[in-house]
Amino acid sequence: MRGKADPHEEGAVWDSVPDGPATAAASAAISAGAAAHAWVLLGPRGAGKMQVALAMAAALTCRELPGLGCGRCGVCLRIARRSYLDIHHIAPEGPIISVEVIRTIVIPEALRSPFEGGRKVFVIEEAERMNPQAQNALLKTLEEPPLDTVFILLCDQEDELLETVRSRCRALRLEAVAEGEVVAWLERRGAPPVEAAWAARLAGGDLDRAAGLGLDPEAGRRWRLFAGMGARLVSPVDALDAAAEVMTEASAASKARARAQKEEVEELAESLGDGRGTATLRSALARRHKRELRRAEEEVLIEALEALGSFYRDVLTARAGPGGSVANVDHAGAVEKWAASEVSSRALVEAMHRCADAPNALAKNANPTLTMEATLVALARLVPAAESPLPATAP
Repeated sequence: MRGKADPHEEGAVWDSVPDGPATAAASAAISAGAAAHAWVLLGPRGAGKMQVALAMAAALTCRELPGLGCGRCGVCLRIARRSYLDIHHIAPEGPIISVEVIRTIVIPEALRSPFEGGRKVFVIEEAERMNPQAQNALLKTLEEPPLDTVFILLCDQEDELLETVRSRCRALRLEAVAEGEVVAWLERRGAPPVEAAWAARLAGGDLDRAAGLGLDPEAGRRWRLFAGMGARLVSPVDALDAAAEVMTEASAASKARARAQKEEVEELAESLGDGRGTATLRSALARRHKRELRRAEEEVLIEALEALGSFYRDVLTARAGPGGSVANVDHAGAVEKWAASEVSSRALVEAMHRCADAPNALAKNANPTLTMEATLVALARLVPAAESPLPATAP
């Protein structure tokens, strides 16, 4: 990650992304006016692919420092908030990105003129989850892209992308980020040192997770709450209570996102009025907002499962001996009690696996409440109350 830069010498948007050959190649190509029309960013989850994609989008569209990205103008700030209308975010809605999404959203928007001038950028998250039909539908647009359009595919599993798609994109490979670098990155973005260290330890090299925990107080509060639930899941009744609490948190996050969307709509109306083309803009914004609301709730549910999984992992770490480091330091007392209890290590491993597998069930099930209840009840049954009558730890 870069140190402080003079934004007139180097694009400030690049200061907040991981250093390395991939970042350097993207920055150099865009600043030289030689950006590819399609890129694929490869690397493990949390390697900073989204941060790099947003920096690329800002460098491509910034009017203050074209090709560099000042990081301070209205365009750059809206891109960082993911509210700039010519940056289109496509993400799975369920287990796949379907061919209908490509045909009815991506291709028509790619052929449309930019809403705000300049370029259009499509950021396709988890691009490997496009099914083969969707990838083939996108292929023609990648082969003959509109001049003002750039595609950035984010991919965790390269082998899941068709060779024909990969061959049309310039590939950049990112690596997992070291914990010390994550701490420094969070501190540079304003996180207090203690929070930065806590978030980096929990994230385990996942820059996206670290950003949420270290820079968003609400996300940090929720994680502490969810991790603390691990000590309470000792009966089905406890599990149902915890599931209701998780769903309440998910609903609150969705409502908060809806309030932010309302402000975005009002901002659009104030800046553009009712002139030509605004109906199309409003329609595009409404579609994006609908997708975002679904994602806001789903992300909290996944967050809860990851936090619970981290609690069980901490118990196994503590049981292994003094050499291990407990990540959820706020719940160290409960972790130590569980480590000393009769709960079997096999049950703890199974609990971790259930937490890791549950997001797939959430993606496939139309009723997230039932999925969450079933998952937490299953976790509670792995640890009978008689074996582990442990008090909860306050978050």
